[in-house]
Amino acid sequence: MRTLFYIPGLVAVLAVIGCGGGKGGPRNTEVSGIVTDIDGNSVRNARVYISGFGETRSNSSGAYVLDNIGEGDYVVRAEITQDGVKFTGSNVARTFQNERSKSVNVTVTRPSQQMKIHGRVINRDGYSVGGARVFVASSSLDYASSTFDITDSDGKFSIDGLLGDYDYVVTASARGYNNDVDSVYGSAGSDQEFIFTLGNATDPLLPAPTNLEAYAWTSPSQLTKAAGGGSGLAWAKAKYMPKVPTAKVTRTTINGNWIETDLFWDIYPGNTAHIGYGIYRRFGNSGSFTAIDFLRDPLANLYADSDEGLQEFETWSYSISAINTNYPDTSNGESDLSNIAVAETLGDLIVNNVTYSPLTFHWSTGSGADEYVVYLFDKYPGVGVNSIWSNSGTPTSGLNLTYSGSSLTSGKKYYYLVIGTANGGNSLTVSPVMDFIAN
Repeated sequence: MRTLFYIPGLVAVLAVIGCGGGKGGPRNTEVSGIVTDIDGNSVRNARVYISGFGETRSNSSGAYVLDNIGEGDYVVRAEITQDGVKFTGSNVARTFQNERSKSVNVTVTRPSQQMKIHGRVINRDGYSVGGARVFVASSSLDYASSTFDITDSDGKFSIDGLLGDYDYVVTASARGYNNDVDSVYGSAGSDQEFIFTLGNATDPLLPAPTNLEAYAWTSPSQLTKAAGGGSGLAWAKAKYMPKVPTAKVTRTTINGNWIETDLFWDIYPGNTAHIGYGIYRRFGNSGSFTAIDFLRDPLANLYADSDEGLQEFETWSYSISAINTNYPDTSNGESDLSNIAVAETLGDLIVNNVTYSPLTFHWSTGSGADEYVVYLFDKYPGVGVNSIWSNSGTPTSGLNLTYSGSSLTSGKKYYYLVIGTANGGNSLTVSPVMDFIAN
């Protein structure tokens, strides 16, 4: 007999769907996420703000944190001007007291290239459905997550900042109803109207999600509330896992560096009763799983674990479930768990200074990695910058590597980083970005 894996936090989330927010209450919540462009590249130094609650800047991995936010529903906006061209984007955050709302990701595009959709969500009797979520996603764009809006008491929603001339899937979803799904293609400057009609809830036992994978990252810490920082994590993720975006994390190693686990799985088959995912974790390879989060996005296929309890040299197991719109009221409200994915965290990768004649890269033992790759750059390795040399075809198991590429320009500054891997590449540790002057 299948066991219903009860998620306490989900009940609280579902209970307040439809509640608004205000600026008069306590300011004890946070919002975090990343800012990306349409290719999924991290955007540094973007202005990120919620009107009435101050602002911050995205860091070198595109991550941001807004603190001292009130409880409620708020529009998070990001903007940046680059080479005289302004880029903007927005998403919606639902905040709860004393908690951080994670993965509120914003994709910025040129306003002249943007389109918009708006409309209402109603039930089969024609009554407005307040508190419904309307998700928009495109398989053609490397967005870090769905863009969504929450309907007001009249069932109205509006989503702007979508890049024109692309196909999107739009899903309207609310607890106690089956979803309504439509597609949209609009040119830049267009504003299309949709009326979504939510059907009466059915109660299917959803199939378990499939092909769950886990990647554990250990990476150098960097500023989270200002521009700058020197981590190569954004570049490393784009190189090793191009479909998984960089996420802000808060837990650290003994040296103050970050550890995060990224989960991803097959895109879930369309089902109008699907409302999101339950995320489960346990310490080690055996024992009972504990529910740690509810991912309220039926279009999602990735999740970044942001628990401060993650530490270096640990083993964590993960599994996820599919949640239907009747959870937790029926025994079919949650699917069986997916396959189990195991993440084994590594320690810090400490890099030493290069030596010359010949040019040799050095690093210390103790990270737990069993293979190492050095990447060399002629400019700082942000996302989209290619290395000019690496040993990726022949990783080394030693603690040093002699440069074997073409001649470097004397007096020029070069940058490099080292990535150590273990467990078939599912455990990674990233060095700080280092530099040297070529002889």
